[in-house]
Amino acid sequence: MPKARRRSAHRSERFEDMALPDELLGVLAGQGLERAFEIQSAILPDALAGRDVLARAETGSGKTLAFTLAMTARFRGRKVHKRRPLGVVLVPTRELAVQVVDTIHPFARAVGTSAQLVSGGMNIEKQADAVARGVGIVVATPGRLIDLAERGALQLDLVETTVIDEADHMADLGFLPDVRDILAAIPMGTQKMLFSATLDGQVEGIVDAFLVDPVTHETTPVTAAVKTMDHHVLAIAPEAKRTVTAQLGARQGRTLMFTRTQLGAERVAQELIEVGVPAAALHGNKQQGLRTNVLAGFREGAFPVLVATDVAARGLHIDDISMVVHVDPSDDVKEYVHRSGRTARAGAAGSVVTLALPHQLRSSRRLLAEAEVEPRWVEDVSSAAHPALAELGGRAPLGEPAADPAAVKYKGAPRKLDLTKTRGADARKADERRANEERRASWEEEPDGREQRGRRGGPGGGRGSAPGGRGTAGGRGAAGGGRGRGAAAAGSRQGGARSGTGGGGRGRSTGTGKGRGRPGAPSRAPRRRGGR
Repeated sequence: MPKARRRSAHRSERFEDMALPDELLGVLAGQGLERAFEIQSAILPDALAGRDVLARAETGSGKTLAFTLAMTARFRGRKVHKRRPLGVVLVPTRELAVQVVDTIHPFARAVGTSAQLVSGGMNIEKQADAVARGVGIVVATPGRLIDLAERGALQLDLVETTVIDEADHMADLGFLPDVRDILAAIPMGTQKMLFSATLDGQVEGIVDAFLVDPVTHETTPVTAAVKTMDHHVLAIAPEAKRTVTAQLGARQGRTLMFTRTQLGAERVAQELIEVGVPAAALHGNKQQGLRTNVLAGFREGAFPVLVATDVAARGLHIDDISMVVHVDPSDDVKEYVHRSGRTARAGAAGSVVTLALPHQLRSSRRLLAEAEVEPRWVEDVSSAAHPALAELGGRAPLGEPAADPAAVKYKGAPRKLDLTKTRGADARKADERRANEERRASWEEEPDGREQRGRRGGPGGGRGSAPGGRGTAGGRGAAGGGRGRGAAAAGSRQGGARSGTGGGGRGRSTGTGKGRGRPGAPSRAPRRRGGR
């Protein structure tokens, strides 16, 4: 039976009127923050009082800062213990983990505690050593935290506050069994804060099992109808998609583009480079150091366009993204909301553009209606000369190949970074991609049955029919044809030790099994099948 949940009234919007230590107020002032956002004003009083909190808020609403302030205020001046953190923040992806720990660091230092990133795709020995020395707050992806616990490098018996962020995304990725195992190892009755776009299904089960009399805050409905966000749908001809994408990429300002597949992200980024638009791809099949490097460069404004899969759709905050382009329309309303939420954050203005091919128009209309969005529809965009592109700020690209931004090391990237694994644009790859574009357009025009048969031999699928060697994404036989595995299969190498989606991939570390049965150490339930 679901628990009865209390809702608290909205409180003051000024940080100085809340029960926050002077050290935290100083950091907030240094960052130019004086007034709390709605979700922060709602959550902080209950969180500071140690109550369990259940919250739903629109993406970009400031919930990370809300639980950061609550945890660092509670742990102010507290002694840290070896292997035993006081707080744990669970997030679904590595990119979000990096962002959260970066947010926590200045506040943790101000009150005399520390935060440590614990995530897959990074050196587990260094993470184990850091936790063993003692940290106040651990920000972790679920699989890697269990790895450290099984090694005996981490115990959860002294945890006082646990945050589960993006719980619905964890459910989508299959991580909630891991989350259950972790919560079962944390003393019952300690503070739990859960943030989720939806509060039903498996998430509801977590709430009922582990949260005690939680106070619920639902500041806004889960839709993409943000007042400062403009939505546009361009009904484009298949042959115009590449040039339209380039026009939008060449606009002034920072642009984030989303594709459905890893191969698509690499292809679009390289096509933009070939026409003079500096762009880099971000997806789960990239080496972790390269992913961190690309994000660092995009954040500092070193290049204007980031092309990503849905690994960048959740939780990531990058300042001044003025446009989100759905190069491949989303199939799910939640993903549309989260993708679109990378712009128009915290009251800023932004535009969202969906590029819909003829066969995608019906599904796009349905999805936008479910998202409660009333976009501007532009029909028959058959070339980059259409006036709607100029109205969106689109410009003709330079036409000469640009330098590959992914081949540069940026400030904030890992010290050891192998840039030899990046590949720039060249004439042969350009010809191969153009041939595949023509082939793809012909498939989309064929009847459904023939289309499906044709695609099995096309991009990302095993034996390609295009001439040439290897494709541009991880794995062989991608866009360029050839024989081998596509990008979709690349994440399943090494016996399923890695996941193809971003952040969630986890591989069993050496030494597993150590520490099983000790107090505060979660163990994996035998029912689980996925990687972390």
